[in-house]
Amino acid sequence: MTDILIETDDRSRVVLPGHPNRLFLLRDNGDGSLLLQPARVVNEAQHQYDSDPELRALLSEAAA
Repeated sequence: MTDILIETDDRSRVVLPGHPNRLFLLRDNGDGSLLLQPARVVNEAQHQYDSDPELRALLSEAAA
């Protein structure tokens, strides 16, 4: 693991070297540490499809 010093600008922005155009969820922990987790945003319909095996099977049948 390589340590990298990150500095915010006057608008609280940072540059994360090696992670261009990525989306992260920021968790501000009570101890002052910050946790960045890679994130993606999906609409409700996609979430339902991803989380419901019966729905996927039904839609696969309908498409076939």
